[in-house]
Amino acid sequence: MLTALILESNSMYRHKLQNIIQNRIQVNDTLDEYDMEIAISTDNLSDILNHIAAHKDKSFLIFVDIDTVSHDLNIWKQIKDNVVFAEIIYLSDSYNSIQKIIAARAEPLDVLCKNLADDFTIQRVRENIDIAFARYKKNVLANIANFFSYEMTHGLVERIPFDQVYSIESIIGNNKQVRLNYRNLKEDILGSLKHFEEQYDHLFRCNRTTLVNITNIIRIDKKNKSLTLSNGQIYPISTRRFKNAVKILGQT
Repeated sequence: MLTALILESNSMYRHKLQNIIQNRIQVNDTLDEYDMEIAISTDNLSDILNHIAAHKDKSFLIFVDIDTVSHDLNIWKQIKDNVVFAEIIYLSDSYNSIQKIIAARAEPLDVLCKNLADDFTIQRVRENIDIAFARYKKNVLANIANFFSYEMTHGLVERIPFDQVYSIESIIGNNKQVRLNYRNLKEDILGSLKHFEEQYDHLFRCNRTTLVNITNIIRIDKKNKSLTLSNGQIYPISTRRFKNAVKILGQT
């Protein structure tokens, strides 16, 4: 999902911008709503920075009032370097601010005049949303299947290449965490088998307590109803899931 954040000092302008964005999410040039939401609309810089710090695995479209709320362009340049995806639109009525953005090579998606009574500016906001969402789909969604994201503690998100994941196992007596086996490591992470099974097509539940990465299955033992992963781990396959396991590997 693409997450929109608005940092703007003028409350009336902020609310009007929210409405334009929300309308574009729902009504656009495609047949569906954009997979997008407005997470924060505020005049407090800390609200925005804290949200981004806690959700570095997310993708952002950020509207920033560069005249009165956030003058430091380095903040936004660093954000673009440290999150999965971010497009930034600066809001300004100041010629000096616009020159500053150009001089700093801040790489904005756009710099908008703060005049939402003007049809041209409103259409420009809509077009920027379209561009940001198209880039998000091309640059993020196309690669998301190659990575596995998880939390060891709330708000601390890690991402690893999916081919390094071997299995995820339930932990007896613990319904808030599961055990991730990856590389040559084991970590207890937040979540449930059901959550990860629904989120990642490459994970196969071979039995009630185990998910395995399909791409790392190297062998199925039909006689003993078990599978072997590329790291040497062997897991039993439940009877009712055995046919599906054989089908996944294309074995007969």
